[in-house]
Amino acid sequence: MADNKKYYYIRLKESFFDSDEIKMLESIPNDGYKFSNILLKMYLKSLKYDGRLMFKDGIPFSAEMLSVVTGHSLGDIHQAIKLFKKFGLIEVFDSGEIYMLDIQTMIGKSSTEADRIKAYRKKIENKKVSNVQMYDERTPEIELEKEIEIDKEINTPKPPEGDSKKSRKSSGITKQEEKDFEALWKLYPCKEGKTPAKRAYVKAVRDGVTNKTIQDGIVAYAKKVSAENTEKKYMKNGDTFFRNRVWEDDLTPSVPTNSKGKPVKQEPPLAKNEVPASSEKVDMQAVKGMLKGIKTSG
Repeated sequence: MADNKKYYYIRLKESFFDSDEIKMLESIPNDGYKFSNILLKMYLKSLKYDGRLMFKDGIPFSAEMLSVVTGHSLGDIHQAIKLFKKFGLIEVFDSGEIYMLDIQTMIGKSSTEADRIKAYRKKIENKKVSNVQMYDERTPEIELEKEIEIDKEINTPKPPEGDSKKSRKSSGITKQEEKDFEALWKLYPCKEGKTPAKRAYVKAVRDGVTNKTIQDGIVAYAKKVSAENTEKKYMKNGDTFFRNRVWEDDLTPSVPTNSKGKPVKQEPPLAKNEVPASSEKVDMQAVKGMLKGIKTSG
């Protein structure tokens, strides 16, 4: 029978308690160390779901549940959540689900305890060898980075098929990124391939592309397909537009447009022997005067 047990642990750097966020939490009179304790316990509870604070699949921890499992009062939990949001340590979604933002850099896991200990010892040995090779009389003693490992043995239940991957992908998108993407998606003329388009959008903005740049590109592309009267089946779907960063392309319409992006109606070319009608007004009084001086024949 296969062993479904996995060992999850947090890898904390020696400077963890020296971070600005932890120092500000612990500086709160009478309650400071209480909040860092709550934070660490929330990190531990989120390990099994890659940072999502879930009691079981589909059941997020409520403030009342966190009060029970952390051993702190409900008032302390509410205050802690407000502080953690303010300091950028957590993200709270509309569903009530809490996501621990920094957990991905801390999670460690292995299939057996022996594997975990072996890997950890190998890492320490490599550091010792590296220090010996670099050391000379003028080199000060190199302080090894210490890792605090908090081990947790978890009997991992099998998640519903297809649900785990979907949840992990969506949990990495912040509430603001979700909101900004939805606003841009409303502008895009061909609403196909939304999910991969959203992933490509998040990658682009995290690479430094601004929402304004993408918005300008969408508007330009919408004007182009309108001016060229492009059928929907020939438009780029959302996935193609965002993944290929089409906003970086030349989106100038191939037909003349006015200031509103609408195509300008063009007159058909003249036939070879066609003479354009005169645009000058005819002076009828002058014509009548000329006719009086002409005598008609018998």
